[in-house]
Amino acid sequence: MTLKRFVRRRLFLFALAPLFCCWTGLWAQPDGNYTIKVMTRNVDAGTDLGYIFGAPDLETLMAGATATLEEVQASGIPERAAGLADEIATHQPDLIALQEVTQWWTGPLGGPANTLLYDQLGLLLQELARRNLHYAPVVVHTLTDAEAPTSINLDVRMTDLDVILARTDRPDLTLANIQRQLYNTLFVAPTPLGDITVLRGWISVEATLRGRTFRFVNTHLESIYAGVPISRAIQVSQASELVQALNASALPTALLGDFNANAEPGKDHTHTVNLIRLAGFTDAWQVFNPRLPGYTWPLHGEDPYTPLSQPYERIDLIFARDLEILSVERIGARLSDRTPSGFWPSDHAGVVSTLRVWR
Repeated sequence: MTLKRFVRRRLFLFALAPLFCCWTGLWAQPDGNYTIKVMTRNVDAGTDLGYIFGAPDLETLMAGATATLEEVQASGIPERAAGLADEIATHQPDLIALQEVTQWWTGPLGGPANTLLYDQLGLLLQELARRNLHYAPVVVHTLTDAEAPTSINLDVRMTDLDVILARTDRPDLTLANIQRQLYNTLFVAPTPLGDITVLRGWISVEATLRGRTFRFVNTHLESIYAGVPISRAIQVSQASELVQALNASALPTALLGDFNANAEPGKDHTHTVNLIRLAGFTDAWQVFNPRLPGYTWPLHGEDPYTPLSQPYERIDLIFARDLEILSVERIGARLSDRTPSGFWPSDHAGVVSTLRVWR
């Protein structure tokens, strides 16, 4: 190679260097933009309905419905909504899975109970707007809707919702293909007024982040009831239905919710979490905290309400399949997280995780 050609080649490469740096920067830069922050939060209805489901006769049920209404009114729903909004303001998740988002209604004895007393979703959205946070419900799934007479000449009614909230101020995030599904296997609770079928299900949305799509799924599986062995089998059956539905899609998937299945050894540990893991899902908490249990429930007891409890189950979970888990954090479980009146935002702790979408 002549000296002249060598100099020309070096000048050519030198001239290309800024363009090359720019191109490689563009290649690497989007990696940070392919991250998504997700949160799961059981909002807490303010009662576990134990006074009603345990009633042996109508008179006891009516007294129990009265006690349930009083318990809900004492649970600080509006103030707790503000506490949840503060959490969201702190962590700024892009997608939020909410469970046990209830509406409470009253009406004349004998019904219908159509006077709205509390709307937990509406209250949370109001508090988010007050903080200039831009969130909207993407999916709302109406589940159990049940009404009961009280001993104070009123009917009380509860409507249970599962919800997915999304940030509306992130233009690189688009949402499509909303799905709602009830489980086929459901728990039936006998009461003096007749059986109540406890509706459970899952909801999902496909989220596309700068051309990369993944599925965001929210579920609330059946609880384990002491002395009711079938409730355990029902929960595992629901988990099996969920896994089968999720396996029908090849999309990377974030699965969040209140699974009512303890992911740690101990009380209420079922085969549910193993089923999900065997389907290729990774438990986000275990990635960073393999030796810390990270219990999320219960932060307080109900029936009667007690303000403090030591949590002993990890049932609020985030799983990921074909997504990289970058971080995970338990929230809402410190004494400093309580509201000014001393309420926990929920009887559950929440979980927040940052994920990277690879494809």
